[in-house]
Amino acid sequence: MKKPNKIFILGTSGSGKTTLAENLSEKMNILHYNLDDFFWYKRFSKKRNPKKRDSMILSILKKRKWITEGIYGFWTEEFVKKSDLVIWLDYSFGKLSWRNIKRFIRQKEKKSDENLKNLIRIIKYVKNYRKGVHGGSYKSHKNIIDKHKINLVIIKNNKQLKEFMKCLEEKRLK
Repeated sequence: MKKPNKIFILGTSGSGKTTLAENLSEKMNILHYNLDDFFWYKRFSKKRNPKKRDSMILSILKKRKWITEGIYGFWTEEFVKKSDLVIWLDYSFGKLSWRNIKRFIRQKEKKSDENLKNLIRIIKYVKNYRKGVHGGSYKSHKNIIDKHKINLVIIKNNKQLKEFMKCLEEKRLK
């Protein structure tokens, strides 16, 4: 695999998309974009106008290098098509639930406005990710990936993630 300059990371809530994107961004010296910032005008409460979102997406797609990550489906298809590498973080429900609970606790310790109702909503979303409920993100992701001939890495556990990172470093993809 040659050095990827355009990387798209997808997965559901708690899969580690942002953490992986930040790590790759630092190692490879490529800017990272969280697609939540494109979708939300006010984080998790007010959605951005789709025309403005699409304009933001086009500005990133024109760049020579980028790392983007997010859970979103259809409107991220251009990132999949233009990527040198797509990384799908596909962890088990148990692992994802535990990660979301830990994130909730860390945020509560920081006195954030997170509440138990939101945590339950996220865990329900994660549980339904593969079932096609609430937008069927898993199916949407799979359809987009299957539609395009792409360089895809699916990571299902921490061992695979460590092996992947080791492979990147061995190939000197920094």
